[in-house]
Amino acid sequence: MKRLSLFLLLATIATTSTMAQDADSLTTQQDSPSQAASNIKITEEHPGGWNFDVLFSPKKSSKHWNPRMIFNFSLGFIGGVNQAEGVHLNMGQSIELELGNIISGQTPVGRNGIVLIGLGIGWRNYRMTNHQMFAKHDDGSIAIEPYPEGADSEFSRIHTFGFILPLKYYHKVGHRHGRNTYFAVGPELYYTPHACLKTRYKTEEGKQILKDNHLHFNKVTVGVGAEFIVQGLGVYYKYNPFNVLDTDYGPKFSTMTVGLKVAL
Repeated sequence: MKRLSLFLLLATIATTSTMAQDADSLTTQQDSPSQAASNIKITEEHPGGWNFDVLFSPKKSSKHWNPRMIFNFSLGFIGGVNQAEGVHLNMGQSIELELGNIISGQTPVGRNGIVLIGLGIGWRNYRMTNHQMFAKHDDGSIAIEPYPEGADSEFSRIHTFGFILPLKYYHKVGHRHGRNTYFAVGPELYYTPHACLKTRYKTEEGKQILKDNHLHFNKVTVGVGAEFIVQGLGVYYKYNPFNVLDTDYGPKFSTMTVGLKVAL
């Protein structure tokens, strides 16, 4: 009897296990295509939706290509475009510094692409080093004027600080997973809450410095940016067709930037 009881128990367990497996198989076959697609999307290999990151936060593990930049630093040289008469930016001394993607969100597009929206900060110096300077008048306007007679000019510059919000498409070119070789292109929104003017020259009385922190400038502008990165190092280009200054109060000039980028 004991042997018979043991045999019946084992047979019951085996039958129950087989039925459970058949039920799971049937349930899987009965899933609609939309349900199946939904199940695929939530896996690490096929992530969906937006993933958000903060600077220096641990990288999330994913089998999908992820070019999240823990450190994204740019050094660029600014050239003038559509400059009014008298405005001559010195591209070798007009510098842009940016720390990008402090906060970023991304979503996959296809197998080798993502769309990324980010938030960064940047500093820009628009510098003239010829015999002309930015001169601020009492009515708030800025004109391009020569230095005082007999003065030894050094520079006259407008400095801005602001935030950059890029919306770019990134496409991986390399074959291995990770942040290796890719290009990116897309629009960028610039919000500039601060601008100031500084001019420095020498006369017989000594060094002269003129400063002003109250300028009329365009706080919100839109441009386009592109970059090409190879193993964390690369080049980038930007073009901003909007004028830096409010043209009701100052000369018109827009800018383009060419520079180097570190993205690790």
